[in-house]
Amino acid sequence: MTFAVSGEAYDDFMGRYSRELAPAFADFAGIEPGQSGIDVGCGSGILTEELARRLGPENVAAADPSPLVEAAAARVPGADVRTAPAENLPWPDGSFDAALAQLVIHFLEDPAAGLVEMRRVTRTGGVVAACSWNFPKMRLLRIFWEASRSVVPSAQSESLQLESLDELAALGREAGLEEVVAVPLEVSSRYETFDELWESFQRGVGPAGEFCASLSPELREAVRDEYRSRLGETSGGFTLPAEAWAVRGRA
Repeated sequence: MTFAVSGEAYDDFMGRYSRELAPAFADFAGIEPGQSGIDVGCGSGILTEELARRLGPENVAAADPSPLVEAAAARVPGADVRTAPAENLPWPDGSFDAALAQLVIHFLEDPAAGLVEMRRVTRTGGVVAACSWNFPKMRLLRIFWEASRSVVPSAQSESLQLESLDELAALGREAGLEEVVAVPLEVSSRYETFDELWESFQRGVGPAGEFCASLSPELREAVRDEYRSRLGETSGGFTLPAEAWAVRGRA
């Protein structure tokens, strides 16, 4: 699975949800002026931009292993943006007051290891926070994968699907965080037409985009038709709600 796509492609597909999620997630993490922070798995830099708005770009760092990191650097001039995976961050111990990872941990082979590394670069008493989609309430992806499996039974969905908020909180404790709290965060995105939604899947972003690109034209059209049918009424514009599960703790 890769995110070797443009920042524009990411923003068109998932960025529309990330933009709404970022301020709510930063609020949950207690991000406020006077702190320094890092966006781990920054992608195209949507959360990085929110951190820079609150803290000033000179107090913000970001890391991502994918080419999307270039979009993040362009989006937030002055931030310390580097190419690096969440599990191996190139900063010294205790470098930041807060380390945040938005919509990242479900792509890590070892989510707890990623949180441990985030804790390492956070000062003692600082905040480590992460969030991931609650897939049953993320209609964009849940219904897409249900439609896809009805056409291609072998279709695989997102890498890690957490079963509960308690499981996410347990990951935080496993990583050595203290005062762990986990909550749901609700967002949504509006589409004017089904075609607008479907075209965003054709940008090659993430597992869903890669799956679409792997299909023959006939199978892709069959998935499209099934997806549209399962979404219900889409004429006149429609809104897809989503829920993220967020966890925070003290380093």
